[in-house]
Amino acid sequence: MEAFAGSGYGPTGRRGELTARLAGEGKPPLRLSLVPTGGRIFGGTFALEVATGEPVLPATRGLVARGHGVVRLRGIGFRARSGDGAGARIADRLAADPDLARALSSVHFERIRVDPDGRAVIRHMGGALVWLLFPPMARPVPLSPEQARATVRALRAFANAGRRLSG
Repeated sequence: MEAFAGSGYGPTGRRGELTARLAGEGKPPLRLSLVPTGGRIFGGTFALEVATGEPVLPATRGLVARGHGVVRLRGIGFRARSGDGAGARIADRLAADPDLARALSSVHFERIRVDPDGRAVIRHMGGALVWLLFPPMARPVPLSPEQARATVRALRAFANAGRRLSG
């Protein structure tokens, strides 16, 4: 939460121990969650997911995104679930959106998805927590203020893309 303070966000509430809502004056709300991603007995990882506080895109059956490029991100491809024609059209429009691609190119993400309700979610590389039982250790992976700002810009770009899709 501290990394997002530089972008004008502060906590407005918690939903359990691993989820918090952030808001700022004149800024769209965000939801931060630490999500278990693997391991449980001898160690594991909690990844940071940053999402729009409210749905910003039309409802679909859910979309996933994949970055193109090995060393440098050259673009983002979005994919809808099979049989979701409306989702496929939205995925194509998002993939062709240059403002969204530019905003996402600055984010060090592990995964991007759009939930069925239209909420954009970025699983970030930073902000994670790695833990081991033997030897006992917990190591946070820092989220830099620059990456927090880039993530906020990317989620704002999702919201702008949603407005263009609706208008």
